[in-house]
Amino acid sequence: MPSFALPEPVLSYLELHLGPLLKADRLSGGHQHSWLLKTQTELLVLRLNQHQPCYGLDYQREREVLQQLNLVPWAIKLHPLSNSSHFLLYYYQQGEVVSHNQWRQPVLWQQLLMILQQLPKAGKGLPHFDMLGYLTHYVCDVTNAQAQGWRQRALRWIEQQNWPSATAFNHHDLHLENLLVTPQQKLLVLDWEYAATSMLGWDAASVSVRCPVNIEQRQQLLKLSDLGLEQFALLEKGVTLLDLAWYWQYQAEQPLLMPRSLAWLESIKV
Repeated sequence: MPSFALPEPVLSYLELHLGPLLKADRLSGGHQHSWLLKTQTELLVLRLNQHQPCYGLDYQREREVLQQLNLVPWAIKLHPLSNSSHFLLYYYQQGEVVSHNQWRQPVLWQQLLMILQQLPKAGKGLPHFDMLGYLTHYVCDVTNAQAQGWRQRALRWIEQQNWPSATAFNHHDLHLENLLVTPQQKLLVLDWEYAATSMLGWDAASVSVRCPVNIEQRQQLLKLSDLGLEQFALLEKGVTLLDLAWYWQYQAEQPLLMPRSLAWLESIKV
């Protein structure tokens, strides 16, 4: 048996059900617990549970999400072995993460709009997630001394806002690095570990903040969100706040982080 950098119980289980593994290469970048597996007949992607699971849950949520999204053409596909295992196994999909140059192609934008239109109802019935509670908790976790004034004002701002009460299913992590374009120019959405039902319009606001969109595209996102302009702009500020909190916790050395944080404070005027 070849020596792969996989936990022995997982390796034995995989080879028992899939046959001998010819390759098990750790995937670089992004998720740090992923491997590309090659068997005699297929290519698969393995994702193991992290010991610091997102939202306090493990990959049971992602498995449940992808099982429900099994028939939609824009979600990655689970291998049946995932259904009864302590890991997730996907069918490998050839393609590349959407680049800024590719993003300018109208065909990809139209596909993303279609996904955003279908996504809120596609996950109907899946567990609810308290996005506002998570946002508050995430900001509270910022301990960097330079960010304490920013943190306190951000927490006051969260408490004072009239957040949307309507709910919908959201991916919660939409940005270019989670969008895969195939050689046939088909758009697929990756990384469903954050997905759950939460505030209506969160995904549309995420795309507006995290992807390079023009004025017309933002108007299209606003329309898709089913929110008024004021609440859509509120969610945009919420997404920006979440991203800033992440950087303060994990990449506080970013040279533009403080100016970006001060600009955010100026925009909320609290």
